[in-house]
Amino acid sequence: MSPKHKKQNFSLVFDKYYPRLYNYSFKMLKERDATEEVVHQAFIKLWENFDKINMNDRSIESFLIVTLKNIIIDNYRKDKTREKHINLYTLNTAIQEEIDNQWEISQQIEQIYSRLQPTTVTIFQLSRDKGLTYKEISVERNISIKTVESHISKALTAFREGLKDFL
Repeated sequence: MSPKHKKQNFSLVFDKYYPRLYNYSFKMLKERDATEEVVHQAFIKLWENFDKINMNDRSIESFLIVTLKNIIIDNYRKDKTREKHINLYTLNTAIQEEIDNQWEISQQIEQIYSRLQPTTVTIFQLSRDKGLTYKEISVERNISIKTVESHISKALTAFREGLKDFL
């Protein structure tokens, strides 16, 4: 078939099947730009294979419908894969941000501990880490409850101040 004859036949086929393929695709995709894109892709495949296809209406129509369905399915799979990778990237980014945030908090807590008096740190850790009451701490350390309260208060003030940007 001559290039001119091929062009004329293709133009007739395009005019005949474009509306039908467009409507079929739009029912599935429900988006104008995506519909036009997949229909154009189907016609590009037809053009590439035009010389190999029997020129009766049934074979051209079958070729276009099968090609169009395959393109829609391929695009759907690609979109799902892309979406999965985006979601995974987003999740990884969120996890990394959380890890970074926890690391910063941990570093800040260490700095706060390093600025406190050793006795304040010990009393605070007995209260918070071991869950001892003020009275139990005062007995264990042989200090008054007011002294325990004073050390706990100093520690809490230092933590509030040092962690205010994280809270």
